[in-house]
Amino acid sequence: MKVTVINNKKDQETFPIGSLLLLVLGIFLTFNAEGVLSSIFIVLGILITLYGIFKFIRYYQIKNQFHMDDTRVMMSGVSSIIIGILTILLASFLTNAIQIITGIWLIFSGLSKLGNASFYKNNHPKLYITEIIVAVIFILLGIYSIFAENVVLVVLGVILILYSLIDLVNYFLRVSKK
Repeated sequence: MKVTVINNKKDQETFPIGSLLLLVLGIFLTFNAEGVLSSIFIVLGILITLYGIFKFIRYYQIKNQFHMDDTRVMMSGVSSIIIGILTILLASFLTNAIQIITGIWLIFSGLSKLGNASFYKNNHPKLYITEIIVAVIFILLGIYSIFAENVVLVVLGVILILYSLIDLVNYFLRVSKK
């Protein structure tokens, strides 16, 4: 029995635009994590505010069309507008709060690992040293995250850069072989 594969697509590959977008996002996250996170909060605040405006308009449509007074819709709209505006105004504060919380979490995790290392001291000396090294790295990353940049976003940015560069190199290698 012979199997024939029919390929309707041309032998061309499309350029990986997604990889370029991930590269740009990775660069922004690596070198301006705070700005990216602040922008995300601003966009989120705008979306919440627009949702609130939509709900507020919907309240007046229901009121005029059906002569009903549905205060739940109005309160949902008003509260969404307030939350959206607060999110926009407090974007920088929220960004800093996440940065500090991330740093505290990393420091706490490092201290926890440091405490766990004592269990390995006598029975597994190599594991003991590994736990201490990882604990120190977590503590240092936590301090860096509190005082400099959100280290989680920076690491995510580096990962995105590496992924997109590997994807782009693979694309160019495949294209050059044809």
